[in-house]
Amino acid sequence: MDDYGISPGKLFFVGLLSVILTVDAVVGLQALYYWQLDRLETSDELYRPPAKLKTLLADQQKRLTAYGMVDAEKGIVAIPIDRAMTLVVDELSRQQGTIAVPMGDKR
Repeated sequence: MDDYGISPGKLFFVGLLSVILTVDAVVGLQALYYWQLDRLETSDELYRPPAKLKTLLADQQKRLTAYGMVDAEKGIVAIPIDRAMTLVVDELSRQQGTIAVPMGDKR
């Protein structure tokens, strides 16, 4: 029988070497993936906003939406930002003689 110049020993060796290199590459890439994933999770912890930020943002939101006294001696009060924008638009409308409506206002 004709073997076409193919040696079974060389064929087995090349096949085995191919399998070993493929498995090695897959395991190496998987190890690299999990190493990077671990580094990513660590960096997420480093860049997580501090707990103080949540209280600061809540305080600022409260100050933007509430009435309050800023300086009683000078008569300075705080009003919600929506109301302040409406008052400014109304004042500018009276000065210019045109009607200006702020965005989001349903008039």
